[in-house]
Amino acid sequence: MHEDAPALGDTIRELRCALGWSQGRLAAELREVSARPTVTREDVSRWEHGRRVPRPFWIRHLAAVLQVPQWALEGCVQRRDMLKLAGAVAGSAVLGTPSYAAGEELYSSIAAGDDIPLAKVQTSHETDLMLAGLAGADRPVILRLARWADDGGSDVLRVNAAGILAKTRWLDSAGLAAAALRRDREMRLCYLRAVSARVGTGTRQLAAELVNPADAGARWCSAWMLSHDSSPQARLALVGALRTERVAENIRSIGMILNGDDPCL
Repeated sequence: MHEDAPALGDTIRELRCALGWSQGRLAAELREVSARPTVTREDVSRWEHGRRVPRPFWIRHLAAVLQVPQWALEGCVQRRDMLKLAGAVAGSAVLGTPSYAAGEELYSSIAAGDDIPLAKVQTSHETDLMLAGLAGADRPVILRLARWADDGGSDVLRVNAAGILAKTRWLDSAGLAAAALRRDREMRLCYLRAVSARVGTGTRQLAAELVNPADAGARWCSAWMLSHDSSPQARLALVGALRTERVAENIRSIGMILNGDDPCL
């Protein structure tokens, strides 16, 4: 049973009964307002009995059909969402991968336009990879992440959004993440700390990360850190990366570094 699910389930049941609706009627109302035919009476029963917790997408529509403010339902699950995000971050650090359910929950929040979970805790490399995989070809989600990476209200939100974008298969999205790293000092420091903690700061480690195909942001950060390394090995790694890099923003930054310029100025 999910934490705080009983409180949310009781609230849904009480509001439904106050309207004089059956569980089937609530499911029908949700299907109509959401334009999704998938929710059933059984889903409503699971929510009410605390066996499952509705995702943020359904929380929004539940609030609409039950005629209450969204915060009245969100308050029941806000603490659970924070714990789940923290669990995904901690789990990935210990086990190497977060739970898929936690990743789906976070992705549902992103898809619903809710930036609060991403603004609470800096996510791990593994969590970002999972979210980037879930985003896939979902361009509305990619565009939302790009907006958050550019002007999100906190450095945690911006670095999380950029971290997910940097791991997508879209070169333009990865380029947006790299551009945000170049111009946003606070967010850049968050990303640099994460890469340093995961990879290390030695020339050999950074040179290997410089060609990591899964994370354009980590490649940018590795290049920036190697720009402060005067060894021949560092320069050789940067020259090699310039030949293989596909993200235009990273190519530009590496070229400036090799020319003795700071890409962040």
